[in-house]
Amino acid sequence: MQKEEVKKDTQDRYILITAVGPNRPGLIAEISSIIAEFGYNIEDLDQVVMKNIFILSMLVKIPFNASIDRLKEKMSYLCNELGLEVSFYYAGR
Repeated sequence: MQKEEVKKDTQDRYILITAVGPNRPGLIAEISSIIAEFGYNIEDLDQVVMKNIFILSMLVKIPFNASIDRLKEKMSYLCNELGLEVSFYYAGR
């Protein structure tokens, strides 16, 4: 009898994080420090300020075996402290 091969999901995932709120110096540094703390990579980043409203979107690469729950928790807490609304979107593999 042939041994059945079990496929494991080993593909990295991507999450799009958006943050919107009042602009002030240092926001990108503070937000990206959370990503760095987890050792994840920012694959793409776009930011604009319109009428003193800060708008950030970051595409973050998450290792296949990592949980994003703790990242979302810490990022939500930080953005709340900074007066920003944050959203998370699964962006596939």
